[in-house]
Amino acid sequence: MAANDKKILIYLPDEYADWEGAYLMSELSQNKIPFTVVSETKNTITSIGSLKVQPQAAVSDFTADQVSALILIGGENWPNMDRNKDARALAAQVLKQNSLLAAICGATFALAQEGLLKDRKHTSNDLNMLKAFVPTYAEDANYQNKLAVTDGNLITASGAGPVDFTLELLRALDVYTEEKRQHWYNLFKNGTPPPAEFWT
Repeated sequence: MAANDKKILIYLPDEYADWEGAYLMSELSQNKIPFTVVSETKNTITSIGSLKVQPQAAVSDFTADQVSALILIGGENWPNMDRNKDARALAAQVLKQNSLLAAICGATFALAQEGLLKDRKHTSNDLNMLKAFVPTYAEDANYQNKLAVTDGNLITASGAGPVDFTLELLRALDVYTEEKRQHWYNLFKNGTPPPAEFWT
């Protein structure tokens, strides 16, 4: 499949964290970069904040060779290995094919459970929390105490770092120049107004 025919998938689990993908989806939409919102099924899902969302497709509708980026948004049910099985399987294949895989908050627990953080620099909500949810986790040496970390085609982030997560994704997806990305980051992270040309 041609690279420009591949899809950016944003995966929302049921009980997903509203704030973790909001910045990214806004920036992609404003820049007319298409993406597809997927979940376990096409059934309506409900966020932690009680926002109801109708996914555009089930994640099982896609194979790894159809995906340019798979972005896993955090949520309450990620630690349950009986949930999000198709997303977990697709994540492994996307990473193997060297396409972009990104996970934030509880989704990083799932990557750890699936062994996808092995030998990769990464972060999560907290090292001790990660080890508590994933007793088999043994990648302490690769854990970075940061809000977001990029290692090759893998991006991980803490649920407290949606702005940092989005910055890493804007870089990976080549949205804006680095100068504009920094202005964007300073605006949403620190409340620093950007120069007038930022808005044009």
